[in-house]
Amino acid sequence: MAVAVRDAGPVAEVRKPLRFSGVTFAYKDDDLKVSYTLDNPGTAQGRGQTCLWLHDDKGVVIDTLTLGVFSLKGGTSDTFQDHPTVARKFWKQARSVQLFTTTSYCQRSPPEVTSEMLHVLTTGQPVPPGGPAPRNVEEAQVEDFALSNVELSQDEEGTGYFITYTVKNLSGRRASGTACLRAYTGEGCPCHVEETLSGEFSLPAGGSETIKDQIFFDDEKHWDDVKVLRLFASATGCGDAADATNVGFKIDKPDAFREPRELTDVAGEPELDPDNPDAVVDVPDERPVEEDEPYSDSPEDTGH
Repeated sequence: MAVAVRDAGPVAEVRKPLRFSGVTFAYKDDDLKVSYTLDNPGTAQGRGQTCLWLHDDKGVVIDTLTLGVFSLKGGTSDTFQDHPTVARKFWKQARSVQLFTTTSYCQRSPPEVTSEMLHVLTTGQPVPPGGPAPRNVEEAQVEDFALSNVELSQDEEGTGYFITYTVKNLSGRRASGTACLRAYTGEGCPCHVEETLSGEFSLPAGGSETIKDQIFFDDEKHWDDVKVLRLFASATGCGDAADATNVGFKIDKPDAFREPRELTDVAGEPELDPDNPDAVVDVPDERPVEEDEPYSDSPEDTGH
């Protein structure tokens, strides 16, 4: 007689932390090539994004980067190559790197990880025993930064404006942040007509840096209306609103700073970059060809 066997139902999927291997870094011209293999030892599908934290010689976070998204079936592995942009001054200060995956966001601290926390040197080699332990992100406060020597300048062609400033870390720990430049049509007007990021920085305790950055407005015609600009320094730059504790550094716009003029060709038309039709470029005038001098491609005339 047959014996009925009870159906146990579907087998539960098992989630296990993802693992990294074969990690290498190659840095050139602000481009960081990160190569690595992800292994999913569980049976459940793994999804999320890969994160990279840069740490200084004390283990403090210099910068947080999002590398890319992934989807990895249980029991499989895959190799990835990502190219995040990393400022040279940040990479030069970095001594170690943390890699991990998450289903949240890479700036979260402490991170919500779905993988091992791999801590390696910037060469990709393991961190020697006894080195500083990597810390979580400590967000800087507005009062950690002081701005000074703020100046506006114009290029020789009159087609672009720049801001130069010195930012100092007043706190007793490393502080990272971004500058935000906001433009106003009057001193008493609370609403800015333009805002633009104006440089990023990561400074050790008591450290300072002088930064020069080009100013880009969404609408260059606003230069004619703007009377006052304010430069702000905070953890997230333009992500932090101006308020009583974040008043910024006031700059009165010089009268000469108007809408940047366009460079024109001999026909009076703006010269356009063929690779970027929205950009105006300076193209030297070509010498006119003499009508009575016929073109020749013979070796004697061309030199080839």
